[in-house]
Amino acid sequence: MLNNIKDNSFTLPISNIEVIKQLIPHREPMIMVDGLLNFENLIARGTLTISEDNIFVEDNQLSETGLIEHMAQTAALHTGYKFKAKNKKIKEGMIAVIKSATILKVPQVQETIISEVCITYETEMLTMVTITTTLHDEIIATATMHTVLKD
Repeated sequence: MLNNIKDNSFTLPISNIEVIKQLIPHREPMIMVDGLLNFENLIARGTLTISEDNIFVEDNQLSETGLIEHMAQTAALHTGYKFKAKNKKIKEGMIAVIKSATILKVPQVQETIISEVCITYETEMLTMVTITTTLHDEIIATATMHTVLKD
């Protein structure tokens, strides 16, 4: 755990969307994480409760694209929290490669998903991650992707 964060707003778990916005570069309507449950050097767990007005909701359920974006933003949330702890500027990033993705089920409106991101390799600008998303303790999606930060 990183201990450099002195602001009590950043005490885990975090469920205040205004605090989450300080950890990720995304803005409405593209915010696909609404909580950070825990953080370790190589692991973080983020949440999203699916709302009706989410731009990725179709027929009362989150689309597969929205699910992948949530997974990627969970990786961004890990990076943002780490950068905040080190008093570094939060950087914009993007998915560079999706090596694999398996979607078994998509969540419905009002359901809350939890994604756990595990860092498998990291440099200053490139991160390789595996992500597992659960709904009611059931795995609904997994992915392996590379993300890259803009300079």
